[in-house]
Amino acid sequence: MDEKYESVKLCYAVHKYSSYSANYVPQNIMVNNPSDQLSRWFTDSSNANMLQPQYIILKLKSLSIVDTIIFGKYLKPHVSDLKKFQVFGGTDENNFSLLLSAGLKKDSAPETFKLRNRTTEGLYLPVQYIKIVPLLSWGPAYNYTIWYVELHGTNQEDLVQNAMETFNLRKEEEAVRILLKHLRRRRYKDAFEALSRESGVQLEGPTQSRLWNALVENGDYKLAEEILEEAMNEGEMDWYLSWQPYQPEWRQLSPCSAAVEARLCCGDNVPPTPRPRPHELACADREPRMELPVNTARSYYNSSELLNGGAVGAGAAGVEGADACEAGCGGACTARPGPRGGHQLVVDTNTGTLYLFGGWNGTEDLDDLWSYSTGEERWSLLCRHSSQVGGPSPRSCHKMVFDPVNDRLYTLGRYLDNAQRVPANMNSELYVYDVSAGAWSLACANTAGAGGPRLVFDHQMCLDADTQTIYVFGGRVLPSNTEELVSPQYSGLYAYYISSNTWQQLLADRHELPAPQPRVSHSILFHPVQRRLYMFAGQRNKEQLLDLWWWDVGEGRCGALCAGAAACPPPAAGFTQRATLDPDTDEMFVLSGMSKEKDKRVYNSLWVFSLRRMTWTCVYRNDSVTPAEPRPRFAHQLVYDPVRKIHYLFGGNPGTAASPRLRLDDLWALRLRRVSRGGVWRALRATLREAHYREMAAAPELRPQALHYLRHDLSAALDHCDPAQVSQFQKLATALFTSPPAEWNAACALTPHRTRTLARRRARRTPHADLAHALAAVLGADDSCLDSPQPFEEVRPPTPDTWDVGEVGGVCEGAASEEEEEAGWAARDARVRLYDRLCTYFRPSTVPPRADVGDLIAL
Repeated sequence: MDEKYESVKLCYAVHKYSSYSANYVPQNIMVNNPSDQLSRWFTDSSNANMLQPQYIILKLKSLSIVDTIIFGKYLKPHVSDLKKFQVFGGTDENNFSLLLSAGLKKDSAPETFKLRNRTTEGLYLPVQYIKIVPLLSWGPAYNYTIWYVELHGTNQEDLVQNAMETFNLRKEEEAVRILLKHLRRRRYKDAFEALSRESGVQLEGPTQSRLWNALVENGDYKLAEEILEEAMNEGEMDWYLSWQPYQPEWRQLSPCSAAVEARLCCGDNVPPTPRPRPHELACADREPRMELPVNTARSYYNSSELLNGGAVGAGAAGVEGADACEAGCGGACTARPGPRGGHQLVVDTNTGTLYLFGGWNGTEDLDDLWSYSTGEERWSLLCRHSSQVGGPSPRSCHKMVFDPVNDRLYTLGRYLDNAQRVPANMNSELYVYDVSAGAWSLACANTAGAGGPRLVFDHQMCLDADTQTIYVFGGRVLPSNTEELVSPQYSGLYAYYISSNTWQQLLADRHELPAPQPRVSHSILFHPVQRRLYMFAGQRNKEQLLDLWWWDVGEGRCGALCAGAAACPPPAAGFTQRATLDPDTDEMFVLSGMSKEKDKRVYNSLWVFSLRRMTWTCVYRNDSVTPAEPRPRFAHQLVYDPVRKIHYLFGGNPGTAASPRLRLDDLWALRLRRVSRGGVWRALRATLREAHYREMAAAPELRPQALHYLRHDLSAALDHCDPAQVSQFQKLATALFTSPPAEWNAACALTPHRTRTLARRRARRTPHADLAHALAAVLGADDSCLDSPQPFEEVRPPTPDTWDVGEVGGVCEGAASEEEEEAGWAARDARVRLYDRLCTYFRPSTVPPRADVGDLIAL
């Protein structure tokens, strides 16, 4: 909503509804009385078969742009509350656009949802009718309850009037465009040019116009091919390529060690030791909170990376000597990093080198630093114990970024269990590792004292290499007293300026601004071209968040993306989801970890969010173990090399019940492939040449040329290593020996000759018998005649105008026969269909913007 227009509470009345039960009338939703059991709309349960969906339509006092909808609730959770529902809007009660698909939580807290108030092209969407459609309740019955509904938005007359005028102009523009399309297809050239000139409406872009003239009007396939090749080289079809689905290709760079594989196969032979649970404090990168019995094995709590401070830090008891080594690195301490979760993995985009630091191996925190050469596919140990050479102490749930300008690693934060939360350990330290010098140093001994964050875990960091700025957002502040433990504190948004070694707070916790609230288990990404931070999902207290925000680092502005978007929902909430960003394609990749459902299933699904189209797409899902794909896991690390377009996945927790302390140590590379520009061009060229061949084969006099064209031109456009294309090519020869199918549906323009033909056929048509007499004959009525429902009127058929100057046998001299003319129209109609198909490859910016058809109808 524009800042100058204030969002206010909108007045409405109940206009229509499907049903109600007893005294639970729909008007009850207009009163917010959460303590009254009767103050609600309760639908009738008689339609248990759900053949007639329930709904309620609200009519606003005036046309308005609705921004949010608030659902009030009863003071206790209710089984008939809406687990799923949809909200529609429109200016007419019979035509609606979808504004929201969502669901209410099973609690007593009111919930606010943002409604879609703009079209895809950014036009405001005024509505006067709001339709709420319940889809699913929390209970088994088909009854639904709505306690209270409140609408907010703006009804400022100037804004609404301007929006409606814009929509009316868009409707007129679309109507003219449809007329122009019809006139051109039927070759009403003068009418087409006159309407284009009078309206000023552009039917299409210049490239499409050239393609139309070459292909449809002149049948010049060679020129059409040149135009398409030129458009492809100029990037006009890159938009089409961006819509093509990804195909994931996993490759294992480093398998799990033998010790890990043995434990995956046989489990751990560790006897369970009962242990009470202390006050819980969770670290999602170690392991999420699970409701477990009190007598769960002590070893599980020690390894569970749980939120409860039951995890043991560096130097933990219980594993000694060789057992500790095996648990930590799988017996391959000098050749490769050991298994772990809650670690950090970053990539140097200049060289493609990976850097791995720290983590939790199921028993203790680690402080080793490794590098992996993607060219040589080999691990190298840079530092076995960083704490012994001036570096950070063993840790997990920390964060790390790589500075490609100065070849430096920066790491911040960590998780501490209860025993380690002593004043000496509560400083938040920022460490830096110089790759060239191979040395650690302390950049800031206490970031909180320098204006930065306190000691946090489950936060997120990203780097703006151009301005040498590190951004830190969210995370749980490690409590220093009992009060902070009971009332969780979250860290806000901070900026660290490397050149001046200074901190700045950009966003505080518990703020009232239209900005993302600090959280844990989220993702934050920096887009170097847009100069924006993107914050996605997470958890704050017990609330699971699935919002997506942007923050402009230059202007300090922020906004929400996809808030209330119903067309394509985001991925479901999950523990330790990882996100990456490709600044070239403006796409965000999100890899899930473990579901937040009751069963706590471990699975991996990869979603792609397009910042250009504002849509989510699931491209990969794996909840089973296969040799060609990584084992499902959580508390893993995923990084992306935007130069080489490769994701890298390392480590994590497989969630194996028989081996709760087990962590993984395998490394995988993921390349997402979609159809290339060359592949699309080859397909377009083959399509054009096949259409040209079929048109020649349909004309008997051109079949010799068609055979030559098939053997040389069309054959050269196909991939003869592809069995499908070879089979198609072999079938094409039959077109030379078969008659073309009759084009009964081929439409053509009205000419004076066709108009007179139509008149003659109307004159010869047998009039329909009176319906009343026909009904009497069927029923066997005794009445000889029933009264005609219409007054009798003698209708004389028009005298057909059959004369034509120079007409010989019904055909003008020098003109083609009807058969030839129909064949010409059939060929032209085929080229029109081919043209429509080819235009789907062009990016929308080459044609005038179009509004959603559904939105235009609704208005």
